[in-house]
Amino acid sequence: MPPPSAAKKPRLDAAPHKHTTQSLITSALETLQDSCYDVLSQISIDALLEGNCELPSLTDEEKSVISKFCVNELLTETFLKVVLDKITVEKESMGHEILQSLCRVYVGLCEKRGDFHKAHALAYRFLKEDFTEAPKLIMVMVTAWPSVFFNNSPLCRAVHIVSKLKAYKKVYHLLSKYLHWDTEPPGNIYRTINRTLKALLEDTSLTFQKSSWYGDDLCPAAWDYVFSLDLLCAQLGWVWTITHVIRKGVWLNLKTWLLQTQTEETQLKNVAVAAIFRLIGQLGQKGLKENLAASVENLAKRITKFRKQRLSKDLPWEVQLAMVYATHDLAPSNPKVALKALESWKQNLTKPVPPAVTKCLEQISQLYSQTKYKIKLN
Repeated sequence: MPPPSAAKKPRLDAAPHKHTTQSLITSALETLQDSCYDVLSQISIDALLEGNCELPSLTDEEKSVISKFCVNELLTETFLKVVLDKITVEKESMGHEILQSLCRVYVGLCEKRGDFHKAHALAYRFLKEDFTEAPKLIMVMVTAWPSVFFNNSPLCRAVHIVSKLKAYKKVYHLLSKYLHWDTEPPGNIYRTINRTLKALLEDTSLTFQKSSWYGDDLCPAAWDYVFSLDLLCAQLGWVWTITHVIRKGVWLNLKTWLLQTQTEETQLKNVAVAAIFRLIGQLGQKGLKENLAASVENLAKRITKFRKQRLSKDLPWEVQLAMVYATHDLAPSNPKVALKALESWKQNLTKPVPPAVTKCLEQISQLYSQTKYKIKLN
């Protein structure tokens, strides 16, 4: 449940300012639409592979748009969100040329800020959501920021691995050339999953960060672990994931955490535990997509059981919220059970809940009502 714009981004309070910003955005989108083209046509790809040309640089129009929106952080964030929303909503209908141009401008703005995390998150979206020609879009990102994937973050490594798995023919060879896969192979997907999960559990630098929408959220580095594992596991299917990652890895660590007291020096950090619950919520989407709702429902029930068992030992508030959001992610498997679990949790609270929790309850309630209506019709 992403936050509404006003809840996540600074508001544009002054009406004239807001009008000017909207006009600027509209004009920029029109400029990109009118000037876009396929920067990686077959002719261009052949020339690049043969070494007869250099990577296509940003067009004058794309550079102009970037320069207009990188003047301050508010304007940059606003435009990045507009571009991301447009890509998401119009995924199926958007022409590939304008998609490339929006992608290049998005990545160009990320480069101006040195924001690898946002750029890698866009690559994650392309690969995880099976965008048409996703590997080619990864290469398009390279044309905008050549060193965008020369980073040692977990998500960056996952992008390399999955891009290699999905790429084919000339696009594969192009990625291999410019991402240096010949000298630095992406690595084995199975070993990378095990190492990434281990690193998540042992990383002492991870923290929670305050959010006006979520209350207490994971820091970007923690989300980097979550998204990388989610992307890698998505390639191996739900049955493999629940068997090898959740049952043989995640549950064992959660059982250890369940027996710990908050004073133990060797304890799993609360932020790592919260990240694991958020990871379960992400991974469960694959089970829902593969129509294996029963196993997903069992996950949701296990989370509720963990929460009840640990509440007696002063369950940290940040971890409680992570459990709530994970339950929301898994709720489509059985909205009734999820709604009952969260309402029961909320009844015993002595502190106000974040807006995102209220939104979670509303969405699950609506889903439950729809489910009851369908059952009645049948």
